[in-house]
Amino acid sequence: MTDEVISAFKRSFFDTQMVSTRLVLALSEFTWAVLLLWPGDTFGRPTYTGMAAIMTESHWGAVFLATAVMQLAIITRGNFHSREARYFAAFNAALWLFVVGSMLASVYPPPAAISAEIVLSIAAFWIWFRPFLERNIILKARANVRHPL
Repeated sequence: MTDEVISAFKRSFFDTQMVSTRLVLALSEFTWAVLLLWPGDTFGRPTYTGMAAIMTESHWGAVFLATAVMQLAIITRGNFHSREARYFAAFNAALWLFVVGSMLASVYPPPAAISAEIVLSIAAFWIWFRPFLERNIILKARANVRHPL
């Protein structure tokens, strides 16, 4: 049973293109963009103090709209491993980690309603980090495994 579970996790985390993860990120980023560009004062809430210190709501909305478009462009072109896709993945991971980190740091206790954003930041980080892990650790480990003749 344990080998089956490990094998299933390995397939899920390493043997996929993670298109669905990128699609969920794109939809989330588009939703953030719409809600931040919506007329009103979202940043009047204490949860967004860190974000408000950096840019206005409309600027954040534009950033999230641009990242949603970029995610969709990467998906539709199947351009997952290009230099641009890797740079974008680093930016996207930093964006999500900053946004979620600033939301968590702005209020205490942490808002439970951002649990999905926490998972999205982990997903964005994983999309960026996974190729490094595969290239530098997993492929080297596979190369060092001796197969019996």
